[in-house]
Amino acid sequence: MKTICFFSGDITRGGGTERAAVTVAGGLAAQNRYRILILSLTEQSEELFFPLHESVEHFALGDRWLKPGPGYLKVIPKLRRFLKERAIDVIVDIDIVLDVLSVPASKGLKTKVVSWEHFNCDYELKSLYRHFILKYSVKRTDYVVTLTERDRSSYETRLGRKRNISVVSNPIPEAVREDGTERENWLITVGNLVPVKGLDYLGQVAVDVLKKHPDWKWMVVGEGEERAYLEKLILANDLQEQLVLTGRVSDVVPYLRKAKIYVLTSRREGLPMCLLEAKLYMLPAVSFDVATGPAEIIEDGVNGYLVEPYNCRAMADKLETLMENEALWEQLSGNTHRNLEQFQTENVLKNWNRIMDVFFGAADV
Repeated sequence: MKTICFFSGDITRGGGTERAAVTVAGGLAAQNRYRILILSLTEQSEELFFPLHESVEHFALGDRWLKPGPGYLKVIPKLRRFLKERAIDVIVDIDIVLDVLSVPASKGLKTKVVSWEHFNCDYELKSLYRHFILKYSVKRTDYVVTLTERDRSSYETRLGRKRNISVVSNPIPEAVREDGTERENWLITVGNLVPVKGLDYLGQVAVDVLKKHPDWKWMVVGEGEERAYLEKLILANDLQEQLVLTGRVSDVVPYLRKAKIYVLTSRREGLPMCLLEAKLYMLPAVSFDVATGPAEIIEDGVNGYLVEPYNCRAMADKLETLMENEALWEQLSGNTHRNLEQFQTENVLKNWNRIMDVFFGAADV
């Protein structure tokens, strides 16, 4: 039985990247075709946010957070020992930053390196250290997995990666229908409260639409460094009863079932899991049309709206259109389950098996 290791910066975190990795690892483990491991570079929590499949083995290289840079050098020998001792056939890096560890650690070993891109090429090339790592790894990894066709094309045209590269969407649970669910007048945004999620834009839009619609609330589900900004904005605009910060929650489903409209104000995305989950629970979504992700999930005017990036006035207008027109909301909500097949776990796992067949051959799995 071949051994696959999913390598994470910290698998205990509650982000979309970790959710996708745990789901894919667990799905492959359930097939009993491979031995599956998950390895963290470090872990800052003693408990995992997303539970692992019972047969997935779980390890961590250390317990101290390492900022990418020279400190990574001492990790390479530890990772190499791990790969050798556990006879890893394929290591899947769920952040391209980890390629700078896996590529040298696997040199001369049988281990193949898969680089799983969870952001996008444009973002990687704008960051100095991520740019360096991408330029280094794109020529040395054995396989590259992107989340969107647009990003795969960017790898080909901008980085020259034309072989052993595939598009594999992140998985979502089986589709559910929420017809008959009693909805509240809620807007909802789910995610870590960090600058990349555009909480400053969210704040501008929230002040605009909530003051005009006192019977609506905006539920912001998540935790992070931008909470203090939102708390000040709430106090300054007397929105204590309308802009609700729930903090980190273990189960977001009850919120999605009650909400009416999903809002995404991110500065950038890879393939936003939150939009896929919104589709599952029949929420029309209004999102900035950032470089990758939203346009592959939202059909503009069909099941939501794509808005010019960072145009808060345009986003407020689209939200108010849906908030004030129940018939339009019902129409868009009814279209949310279109084109979900490619994101369903069964189809995602088929694509991952095809990638593993490149290394093992179907007969060897």
